[in-house]
Formats: sequence, structure tokens, C-alpha cells
Amino acid sequence: MTSPRHPSLSLYIKLVAFAAVVGVGFDVWSSVRSPVFGPHPAEFAFFAACCLVTELRPLRWLRLQDGGEVTASWTFMLALLLVAPPAAPVAVSVIVFVTGDLVSRKSPPKVLFNASQITIALTLAYVVLWAGHQQDVLVRAGSPTLWWFVAFAVAAALAFAVNSLLTCIAIAIHQDCSISRTIQEGAIVHLSTDGMLIALSPVFVVVGERSLRLVPLLLVTTWVVYHSAASALARRHEADHDPLTQLPNRRVFDSTLAAAIEKVERSGQSVGVVVLDLDRFKTVNDGLGHQVGDQVLLDVAARLRAACRPSDLVVRLGGDEFAIIVTPASSVEAVETQARRCLAAFADEITGAGFPVSVSASVGVAVLPDHAADAETLVRHADEAMYRAKQGRLGVVVYDNEFEPVSIGRIGLLTDLSRAVQNNELFLVYQPQISLVTNQIVGVEALLRWQHPRVGIVGPSSFMPLAEHTEMIRPITDWVLGEALAQCARWQHRGFSLRMSINASAYDIKEKQFVTTVGRRLQETGVSASCLELEITENALTGGTSAVYSVLAALRSLGVAISIDDFGTGYSSMTQLRDLPVDQIKVDRQFVSRMTTDSRDAVIVESIIRLGTSLGLETVAEGVQDSETATRLQQLGCEMAQGFYYARPVAADRIEDLIVRGKRSLSVPNAPQGVGA
Repeated sequence: MTSPRHPSLSLYIKLVAFAAVVGVGFDVWSSVRSPVFGPHPAEFAFFAACCLVTELRPLRWLRLQDGGEVTASWTFMLALLLVAPPAAPVAVSVIVFVTGDLVSRKSPPKVLFNASQITIALTLAYVVLWAGHQQDVLVRAGSPTLWWFVAFAVAAALAFAVNSLLTCIAIAIHQDCSISRTIQEGAIVHLSTDGMLIALSPVFVVVGERSLRLVPLLLVTTWVVYHSAASALARRHEADHDPLTQLPNRRVFDSTLAAAIEKVERSGQSVGVVVLDLDRFKTVNDGLGHQVGDQVLLDVAARLRAACRPSDLVVRLGGDEFAIIVTPASSVEAVETQARRCLAAFADEITGAGFPVSVSASVGVAVLPDHAADAETLVRHADEAMYRAKQGRLGVVVYDNEFEPVSIGRIGLLTDLSRAVQNNELFLVYQPQISLVTNQIVGVEALLRWQHPRVGIVGPSSFMPLAEHTEMIRPITDWVLGEALAQCARWQHRGFSLRMSINASAYDIKEKQFVTTVGRRLQETGVSASCLELEITENALTGGTSAVYSVLAALRSLGVAISIDDFGTGYSSMTQLRDLPVDQIKVDRQFVSRMTTDSRDAVIVESIIRLGTSLGLETVAEGVQDSETATRLQQLGCEMAQGFYYARPVAADRIEDLIVRGKRSLSVPNAPQGVGA
């Protein structure tokens, strides 16, 4: 909350200040016949000093719209209220708050508001204690009763609730957003930490009554609470922000857009969404390395923040895709102007690790209510406009309601993907894996597909990278394991013993929970672990941590085989390959498919097969397209193969058809003899 330009906020602050003046009158009236600092001035002075120190050393609350703070001053403000009549504790608390605000250079209206709200909160807390005749129990010789605990709990809860409510109302008025949403985002965050700090107040008083020399021991407890709060806030920040650019992530984007649309519905203004996707960014990563690519993304994030207004939200949706919520937006033209300003930010080259990199982008714009009536449609239309910009190399495209339907793009896919598992839209197909020794089907690779309700069948390359940037990868992985292993069990029941290969993502192998998921699915389906093989891309293992290695080792200890997929396309070292707990390497299709026409690819395939044989690893060739390639692979000692030459990925019953009928191929008429049982 900054200086109030909104007349409603200015009036609200005046009303809170007036209520505080009334509260001060009650405090003075309640204190006239008692010692100002209570019966133990030294204890009062000690708590006052602690209150000041903790207020000047706040723990920043990492929140998007408005910086908040967590301090332990509440502990000592409530302690002061328990050892002295209210006038002095309230006065000290106000002085402490004003001092902290002045040090932080907060605006005069905010200083006035903070002083007023703390006065009201503490006064009401004292009213509860006073009404129950429990205000000085701890400084008298007697022990606290059950009634005292009830009175203190009500007083502390009231102080916290009033302070939080007054603050959230001020923020809601300032940002013109829902009060209930603001309370949910603000007060609930503080509840765990402030509640614990407030609960320590009587403990400090009791120990102080015994001896002030013992109080410093309790400061260790306060430090632990601070440390726990810092860890909790760091985890909250990590959950809401991209780890590389520190921009807010999609979760923040969704909640902020919902709040912005709610505000639009009340004010009649507009809200714009700008989706920005970098052009040819993959060539930067592949050509210059991920270190340079990361530096480019950091620079892009900084330039976008600089090009946008403070009220706009810049987020990284994942990969090289960013989005901006433009609010408030006066018109479609204003949002388009903002989008072109962002695009112009890339006019100058970006220097990454000493390399000058030219960056361009494709930008899509959609505005509510002009182009959509809800958040989901607004984002999808902005994404469609971005794809039109990319396809036509147009820079910036504003959505037009006359557009013909096009691909829904990555944001639209991500939105729909969250419902795909529940709606049974995912399904598996299976590609046979052929033994080049026996020419029989010995296994299958399970391949994921998505029957999208609007665009038809979507391949995993279109949506799995998006899922890996969100928590949606977990239910998808769990579903694939369950479905594939259940099918494997059905085949075994019918007398077909096939090994099931399933792709595991880079996200999966970094999570220890993945081992538990695999074990649970094996147990549920009754499939032996020896029948399961998990394929992990070489790039996912590059630079692998000890956590990745431990997950792979745990999977192997279950009896699950590990295969390195797309071998030859990554940058894993021989040391890594030697030390990794793997059983198989799969030669990437881009080398296999050209090995009979390109001598360099032939050398690469031969080298990988020899390397695998030397290390005692099974070798599988992907992308076999013709009999000449299959023959050459047999001559080189490759043990297994798969590709369109043998069969395309097909439904489970077609696999049975291949085996039972002994068909050579489902799609290629000149497959080698013997493909079948």
C-alpha cells in the first residue's frame, strides 16, 4: 500500500485513525490508577527493547503485489500488555511501529494507518482481558486459571484478526480487488508464524517474573520460529516463481488473471494478456549450450520487466515462453502498444557468456472483454494470436474474432491437460521391439497419446514438456505406469510374455517418490519388475546429480531395467556411462535411419553398438525403416530393433494380432521372416 490516491482509501485511513483515537482514550482511562509501567518496570523495559529490535529486523514476506513483513514484535507487544496497563504498551508499540516505518521510508499515510491499526488491535485485546478480570494475573503471585487461558486465547486471536482484517481491507481498496481474496492471500500466510509468536507472549512474562536473566534463553525459541518462517516463505517463493529468472510462474499467472478479471467485471475496464515466445531459441541451446541459453532467458526476463508498467505482471510460463497480464488496460490498442514495446526491447543483441545473441520473438495479444469472456478463453486466444505471429513472422498479432480455428498452442494445451487424466482422454499405443537374434517380438514400447476433444490426437512431444514444468507430470506418469503394466498383466494372462518399456521424464528420475510409485504399480498389477524397463533420455542424465543416481539405483534394486534413450544425441561422458546403473542403450533414430546412406552415421551407430557390447549393455536400434538397415544392424551385433519397418505404434489388440497370426508387419510388406511367435 503506497500513498493513497484513491479517495476511498483516504477515507478508510481517516476512519481507522479516528477509531484509534477512541481506543487511546479508553487506554488512558484504564491506566490512570495503576503504575504506568506496571509493577516491574525493568521487565517492561526489557520487553520494550526486544519489541524495538525485532521490529527493526523484519523478515520479508515474499508476496507479489505488496511487500509484507513477519516480525517477532507481536510476541513482546502482547507481553507488554500482560505486565502493564494498556496506555504504556500501546504507546511503546506505536513508537516502535512508527520508528520501523520511518526507517523503511514508508509514506506518511501508511505510517498513520499502521500506528492506528496496532492501537486498535492491542486495545481490543486488552478489553477482552479487562472484561474477564484477567489483565494482571501473571504479574500477581497467583497461577493462571483455565479462564485466563480462554481470555488470553480470545484476546490474542482478536488482536491478530483485527490487525489482519484492517490491513487486508486497505490493500483491497488500494488494488480494487476482492477483500476475501486478499484475506486468503495475506492473513492466512501469517497465521502460522504470528500465531506461534503470539503464543510465546505469556511464556516470556512468566519467565521474566522468575528472572530476567532467563529470558534470553527464550530468544533462542524465537530465533527458531524466525528460521522456520524464513524456510516456509522460501518454499512459498519457490512454489510461485521460476527458479531461473525468478519471475512468477503459471500458478501466480492464473490467480492474478482471475483477480484481474474479477476487478474488470466491477470496474468496467479491460485486462489484456500478451503471450511472447522466443523464435529459434532451441538453436541457441543446441549451438551455444544451455549456459548461454540460461543467460539469454535471464536477460529476456530483465528486459520484459523493464518494458512493462509496475501494475503489469510478467511471468515465465516455461521454456522460452513468457506472458504478461496488462492491467488496467484502457483499450485493445493500449495493450497492443505495450506488446510492441516489449518486442522492441529485443532490438539490441543479448550477450551470453561472451557471445552476442540476436533474439526475436512472436507475440500474441488478446483483451477481455473484446476477445473473450473468461480467463481460459482469453489465454487461449492470446496463444492462438502468438502462433499466427510465429507462422507468418509478423512480430505482434492481435486476436481477431474472425480468425479461423487454429492449433490451440501450448498454453491452451496446458490448460486442457489438467483435465485430460480425469476425462480419460489419454491412451497408449505400443510399438513392437524385435530381437535381431530370433526375429521375434520380445517387448513393446508404450507410447502416450492424447485424444484432445477439439484438435484430435496430440503426440507427447507437444504436451509432455509442458507437463514437466508443472505438477501435472505426476498424475500423468502414474497413469501411464498403471495403464501399461495392467496391459502387460493382461498379455501375461493370455500367455504372451513381453517386456514393457515406458518412458520416464527428467522430472521423474529426480523424485524419490517415483520409486514408490513404480513399486506400488507393480504390486497392484502383479507384474514382475523384470518385465518393466524404464527409458530415460541421455539429455535427462547429463549433469545428473547424486539424487538422480540414487533413484536409478533404487529402481534397479526393485528389479526394473534402465535404458538410456536417444543415445548419441546428448553429452554424457564415458565416465557417466560407466558409473550409471543402466542395462541398455538405444541408438537414436536420426543415426539409424541414415546409416545406409551416410558413412558418418554408420560409424556412429557401429561405435555405439561396440561401446554397449564392451560395457555389457544391451543395444537397441530405433527408427529402422528398411531391410538393408535391419541386416546391417544384425551384422554389427545389435541385439534389438524397432521402427516402421516392423510395425508402427498400434493398439494393444493389434500387438496380439502380430504375435498370434505371425504377421510380418502391420504397415511394411517386405519385413523379415519370423516376426511373430
